[in-house]
Amino acid sequence: MKEKLNLDNIKLDFLSEDSKPKLKTKENYKIMIADDYDEIHVITKMMLKDFEFEGKGLEFIDTYTGEETIRALEENPDTAVLFLDVVMEDNHSGLNVVEVLRGRLDNKMTRIVLRTGQPGQAPEETVIRDYDINDYRLKTEMTAKRLYTTLYSALRNYRDLYQIDTHKNGLKKIIKTSANLFEHNSLNEFLTSILVQLSNFQKSNPEIVYIRDDVDKEGGFVTIEKNKKATIVAATGKFKSYIGKDIDLVSELKEVVDKIKYSDTPEEKIIFVDSGFIIKNNAKNSFNNYIYIEGNNDIYDFDLIHLFLTNYSVALDNYILNNTIVNTQKEIIITFGEVVENHFEETSGHVKRISEMMYNFALLLNFSHSEAEILKMASMMHDIGKIAIPDSILKKPGKLTEEEFEIIKTHPSVGYKIFEKSDLDMLKISANLALNHHEKYDGSGYPNGLKQEEILLEARMLSIIDVFDAMTHKRVYKDAFSTEEALDYIRNQKGKHFDPELVDIFISNIEGILDID
Repeated sequence: MKEKLNLDNIKLDFLSEDSKPKLKTKENYKIMIADDYDEIHVITKMMLKDFEFEGKGLEFIDTYTGEETIRALEENPDTAVLFLDVVMEDNHSGLNVVEVLRGRLDNKMTRIVLRTGQPGQAPEETVIRDYDINDYRLKTEMTAKRLYTTLYSALRNYRDLYQIDTHKNGLKKIIKTSANLFEHNSLNEFLTSILVQLSNFQKSNPEIVYIRDDVDKEGGFVTIEKNKKATIVAATGKFKSYIGKDIDLVSELKEVVDKIKYSDTPEEKIIFVDSGFIIKNNAKNSFNNYIYIEGNNDIYDFDLIHLFLTNYSVALDNYILNNTIVNTQKEIIITFGEVVENHFEETSGHVKRISEMMYNFALLLNFSHSEAEILKMASMMHDIGKIAIPDSILKKPGKLTEEEFEIIKTHPSVGYKIFEKSDLDMLKISANLALNHHEKYDGSGYPNGLKQEEILLEARMLSIIDVFDAMTHKRVYKDAFSTEEALDYIRNQKGKHFDPELVDIFISNIEGILDID
């Protein structure tokens, strides 16, 4: 049974009768007092009534049992210091609290000062060795001076751990952000992702605007605006309605505009204004740009922002370079596609229609927009091998001989050989589509007699689209079929020519697939 605490042994060497606890503020450290004697709560708070640490006061949380303390810690994970009695409702209440706090709650931050009036119940050397506590004190030795010293030490440790944890989380955000920077297909998406990531460096969600200062610079992915005026190209929050507008025409942003135009320190990276701050960036291979963020500057960690911006500048330049490479690939594909179109007049518009339908079909099958875009371009090359087939065969109005058909059957292999040595992803896909688009689900196709899942999914998709478009448009050797006639044929070829599952999806969504420009 717990003995009655002798309060006469506790030295109240600075107290006065009218002493009151300090009022709570947002800047206070949370101090939890866990003890089953109400007098201990009163005395502790009176001793600490004027306590401040680095300009912050204290907010007290009172608990009287082990179970109550655990609930309070669950509700207040930001508790800085826990003054914990060893014996409350039972002899091990305090130690049970320590085990739950460090174990189930996984709270390594809160500093624990174990206080006991019965040291025999929890010997100091045993407790220090077996439990993750930070200090051990007898209640009878807790003078005001000793209490102050103990709390100062605990709060310093808590502050240092908090700062380490904050910087660790900030570093995690930077690493995560850097990894996600290239997961976007357009400059607008890329810049919007920058704004979203910047919002991670503070606790609220300010309104953010990205402002581009156009310069006359060769190359680059972004179109130069008229009159070289700064244009809002990406935005979040209330500024979304300003996308595409000349910043000079947005009266709400006059302060920002003036700071941009009349800044005396062009090398300065961050400019502070009353409504927020401006980030200046000069990308090597693209354009001058500014990021304006509206909000309270005090909530941001600018050290982390500076570190982020270092990565951002490099990422932006690399993004521009990467998209230049991708656009070059697209131009090559389009050029080859136009060669095919111009050479075979009877297939005029075929490759464009194929590419648009492949894009729509891919989205239906849960391909990402970037994957669908690659398929859209690569599918334009599926018949590139026909450039090696004599016109006398390709444009023959009558039925082909067996020998002529064998020559026709070589065009998938020819198309594949054109691109097979390329290291570019888009051209690799073009090569495989060219090679496999005449393979059939039952294995009766050419050139390799592949069947079912041996055939690339993308090629199985293209096979359906290619036949549908060929049937619904006039060729030199035939008239056009109606959409329904073509769909009936495709339906009848389920499991033979075409993948049954893909046929069902294609027919069920034909209107959406045919929704092309």
